[in-house]
This record gives sequence, structure tokens and C-alpha cells, in this order.
Amino acid sequence: MTIDKFPELQKKLNIKFNDVSILQRALTHRSYINENPNQNLKSNERLEFLGDAILQYLTSEHIFKGYDSYPEGELTNLRARLVNTVSLAEESSRLGLSDYLFISNGEKEIASESNHILANTFEATIAAIYLDQGMQVCSDFVNKELLYKTEDIVQKGELKDPKSLFQEISQEKFLTTPNYKLIEDDGPDHDKTFIVGAYIAKKLIAEGKGSSKRKAEQDAAENALKKIKP
Repeated sequence: MTIDKFPELQKKLNIKFNDVSILQRALTHRSYINENPNQNLKSNERLEFLGDAILQYLTSEHIFKGYDSYPEGELTNLRARLVNTVSLAEESSRLGLSDYLFISNGEKEIASESNHILANTFEATIAAIYLDQGMQVCSDFVNKELLYKTEDIVQKGELKDPKSLFQEISQEKFLTTPNYKLIEDDGPDHDKTFIVGAYIAKKLIAEGKGSSKRKAEQDAAENALKKIKP
């Protein structure tokens, strides 16, 4: 990947960046830096952190204003459905963000199929838009590229977050509550990737990956649902 393709991406995003280096950083995976230490680049992980917070805020505001009859619990579940790893990965894939990633050769083959990488890239891109364009442009982008599916989730009755739904189905089908165990964590304390297993009666059903244990558990639950949901 080179920055020569950035005009194409900006056209796809319908955003002209003032500082294209911010966009480049949003698309720079840690593995690329490890493979190219002399390029003096920074990974997208700090932007991912900021993007996660921005998405939480914009999504919370959107559903708070749009669904004023919903109690706090349903608002929380709806937000979780909108900003979980799978949801963000879907939008990242739809926008083709993986085609523009600066990523190691080893990771390149799986980037377009990895919900973890795709979701993190989406979050980092949101942060880049916010820093370069401001909150209004960022809000407009999130409304168009993510929050458009809010009503569809509501109409389909998909308000429960993956962990709640996985627990409900597990209790109904297997008469037991699932649990989660940390399988592996990688990276320095300030920059870890977590792999968590979702278990039913000590049997591993699925694994999930995330930049926090919470995200990894949500991803594991989402993957487990694909295996046990009727």
C-alpha cells in the first residue's frame, strides 16, 4: 500500500483530508511498523482508542434522541449492537478499508477477513476524520456509514448484545451459564491484544479477539452465536 491510493479512498469516504498523514496513521497496523522500523511511522492504535470513544458518544446521542421511550437497559443493548466488533467490521469491509491498510505481509492475507483488524481500522478512521475535519463532519459520516442501520436492528428485535443473547440461548439449550476465560494476551501493557474463549460447561465454543477484554468477550460471544444459534 502507498499513499498514491489515498485520493481514491478519500473519494470513497467523500472526505478531503487537510492532513493526509492523519489518514495514513489511521491505516497503519502495528505489524507494518514492526516490519518497517525505519519508516518512522506510528500505528493506528491510539487513534483506535479515540475512535472507540467518539463512536460510543455519537451512537449514545443518536439513540438517546431517537428512541426517547427506551429505558437505559435497552439503550445500552442497542448501542452495543451498533458498535460491537462485528458491526464495525461490516462497515469497514463495505468501505473497503482493508484495501488501503499498511500492514505486514504476514497479516495482509487475513486482514479482509479479520473482524478485529477491520473494526479497529474503522475506529481509527473515525478518529482521523474527527481530528482533521471536526465533530460535525465526523458525526455526519458516522450517521451515514454506521447509524443508518439502527432502525433495522430495532425492527428485527436484535436489541440484545451478543453476550446477553449467548447467555440466554446457553441457558435455554444447555441449562448452564456460559463463561469467558483469557486464553492469551500479546503486546506491552499499554497496547495489548486479548484472545478470550467462550465456554459452555468447560467446552470451548469459540474464541474472540480485541484490544480489551470486553471487546474480546463480545467478539467471542458473537462467534459462539454463529455455532449455537438455531
